[in-house]
Amino acid sequence: ELWASFRGRRMGGRELPLPPGYRGVLLRGGEPGEPPLGGPEDPQAGWVTVTGSFGAITDWGADAAPLPGRGLARALQWGPLAQAV
Repeated sequence: ELWASFRGRRMGGRELPLPPGYRGVLLRGGEPGEPPLGGPEDPQAGWVTVTGSFGAITDWGADAAPLPGRGLARALQWGPLAQAV
């Protein structure tokens, strides 16, 4: 369990690994008016760039850590199930 505070409220967290075969990515979009990285001939190239990745996500709850198998932990189970179907 992890503990932190946000705006003076106590929060409990639990780190959840992403399902096998999944990874999270951090994206950065171009600034408004900034030309795309691909140049004017390719207007969509470079508008979004991957700046990092992660293999786990933290589920936070107010005043207590979220229960295992509930909320976000349950939602993360749907990816492999949907892929199997």
